[in-house]
Amino acid sequence: MDVIPGTHLYGRRIETPTHIITMGLSASLDDALKGATDAMANWLNENYTLTPSETAQVLGTAAEYKVSEVADRNSGVVLKINKGRLAGLLRKTKS
Repeated sequence: MDVIPGTHLYGRRIETPTHIITMGLSASLDDALKGATDAMANWLNENYTLTPSETAQVLGTAAEYKVSEVADRNSGVVLKINKGRLAGLLRKTKS
């Protein structure tokens, strides 16, 4: 695991050799799903030259959701996207 100093991330992010992954945690399953989706949309917008419509298309066709927790008052959702699905997208250059 790497920690990148001086950065602010929206939500939790995990990157494996094959996937990018975000998580949403909340008291409601709906809010957990929204949190994971918002975090992934922000990640995609930070790294790729996508319009909001294109981001929605990527999420609609490539997102894999899993419910990770529904216990007590906690709900968790994991959203992952296979990096192969992102291979054709233009990445933003770092300044």
